[in-house]
Amino acid sequence: MSVFKMVVSYDGTNYHGYQMQPHETTIQEVIEKALELMTKIKIKTYAASRTDKGVHAEGQVLHFETDLKIEANTFTDAVNKRLPNDIKIVKTTKKNESFHARHSAKSKVYHYVFSKKELTPFNNRFQVYIPNLDYELMKQASNLFIGTHDFTAFGTEIMDKTVTKTMYQVELKETRNAYIFIVHGNHFLKYMVRSMVGTLIDIGRHKKTMDIITKMFETKDRKLAGKTADAKGLCLKRIYYK
Repeated sequence: MSVFKMVVSYDGTNYHGYQMQPHETTIQEVIEKALELMTKIKIKTYAASRTDKGVHAEGQVLHFETDLKIEANTFTDAVNKRLPNDIKIVKTTKKNESFHARHSAKSKVYHYVFSKKELTPFNNRFQVYIPNLDYELMKQASNLFIGTHDFTAFGTEIMDKTVTKTMYQVELKETRNAYIFIVHGNHFLKYMVRSMVGTLIDIGRHKKTMDIITKMFETKDRKLAGKTADAKGLCLKRIYYK
């Protein structure tokens, strides 16, 4: 059996997240159907990140095993021909048999984008607009996430999951048209980044003070978090491996 790694980008707007779900259209379902149309057999895929409904990706990674003798670039071209315009295989490479899209991943980078102006038809799917945010205060607060912390208060569905995560980079960068919240960490809980953003939004609105982040680490109290931020602003940018 050969193991293939695929890097995938997608607009998550029209999908109920990445992972296969009954009675819902998901990214995984569409990709596996395209693989089946190409190969005439069912191929199971395994993804590095189970992105939520409405969340986007530029660098999602999946892998699959097959005994078919097909070149990696052939998979890219042939599967893309069978995918809708909002899902694209960026690259396919052959890996050794020990590679696993999720278990072999070392860290992930997410971006959350705030538009400086009211949204237009050209950015409405990928950004959020919230007027009168104190971005300078949000920049300062972002630094409090850096390091190793217990993120219980920022996640959901935590059962049997390690809640201690390490964030290597957390910052709010300004561009010409937007502010981008960048998070690079080793692991993430469900809704964790959107909960971090939601808490920062409350800080930016002066509804909460910066020390709420430290209190959440100490108390593990989910009720202290801000409202989970809108999914459309979030994008999985890159996944790092050895």
